[in-house]
Amino acid sequence: MRIVHTADWHLCDRLGRIDRTADLNERVSRVAALCEHEAADVLVIAGDLFYERADANEIASALAHVHKVFTPFFERGGTILAVTGNHDDDGKIDLVRRGLFLASPMPSGGTFARGRMYLQNGLAFGRFEARPGDTAQFVLVPYPRAVRYELPDDYRTREAEHRLLQSALTEWMARTLEDPKFDAKLPTVLVAHLHVRGANVNRGLFRISDADDVQIDAAVMRTGWSYAALGHIHQPQAVGDVPTVRYPGPLDRLDFGEKDDERGVIVFDLGPKGVIGAPRWLPLEPTPFLDVRVADPDAELPALAEKYPQREKVIVRVFIEKDGTTSRDEVGRKVKTLFPRLHQLHFPEVAPRNETRTSAPSDEKPFADRVCAYLEAELAADPDRALVLSLANKILNDEAKEAAK
Repeated sequence: MRIVHTADWHLCDRLGRIDRTADLNERVSRVAALCEHEAADVLVIAGDLFYERADANEIASALAHVHKVFTPFFERGGTILAVTGNHDDDGKIDLVRRGLFLASPMPSGGTFARGRMYLQNGLAFGRFEARPGDTAQFVLVPYPRAVRYELPDDYRTREAEHRLLQSALTEWMARTLEDPKFDAKLPTVLVAHLHVRGANVNRGLFRISDADDVQIDAAVMRTGWSYAALGHIHQPQAVGDVPTVRYPGPLDRLDFGEKDDERGVIVFDLGPKGVIGAPRWLPLEPTPFLDVRVADPDAELPALAEKYPQREKVIVRVFIEKDGTTSRDEVGRKVKTLFPRLHQLHFPEVAPRNETRTSAPSDEKPFADRVCAYLEAELAADPDRALVLSLANKILNDEAKEAAK
């Protein structure tokens, strides 16, 4: 049985004003193509399928795209097994499950049907038969929330809640291995949206504490499972260098903290005795994220179009390092035209008001002019700039009239 492991799709995501739908749909299409190229039997999605603020129409549109590009996969009996993550809203997921019939509640210990998608927001396990004699078992663990467990109600801190959830989930996994419906002879894949203690977060720059998240001990991931397909942490890795305990990372880069990160999926073969050979990394070309620095806007802005031929696709932050003769307002318009997917535009900082004067007080512009100049610079690429300036002018004029009385 061939299985493709991915996670953290964040469909319908936005980065500020930038709609990421086209980027993410393109990566979904590439995953579907990889599943066909690899002749995969199962695609597992380990949580965070949707952007948490996506509305019902956006979710429906995203799932329509999934259905379209995965139709060949479904028609030959391929199956998608997905669990929910911390960014997936249970209410919206239940609407998907009940209204669109893409997934339905499955009694624990049942059998997954071929040629369909399951979206599970409750704890469950079941078997899947890719073909006669090629059967595996899947344990599905969505992100641990208090509503899924019977917790005592006397805890007072987030850290205490997380530790109780850690204990409850660990106990559920142990009970599952002893459940009469669980077949210990079958190779078993854990699909979970979890933080495994000791995993590399943000390139190891800091560690997560129990107050920050529910952490599961790494030893739990190596007990009873042929492979642990994890989601939640955005750094692709084998936890503790164990090749069968994996985070694949998200489907695409989601913000500038991930601008240099690789993206891809993991594919592995599962036989009667477990994983056959080493899991393989299949790269997905991610959306480019660029920082563009402009030392001299007068000289460099006209050449940026030629310098960045893919400028309409990349997501950029532009840093103007010094002012030129062109006004900040005009620079902002040019930059926005050059880079339609501009995320941020930074100008040199305006000197604070208490800075030592370099000119005589008589040379200083009036207060109202300085306020408007500041707003013009800060809002150069803002679509509401004209409205804000108009309101500011009105307020300043009203105050001037009041002071003159």
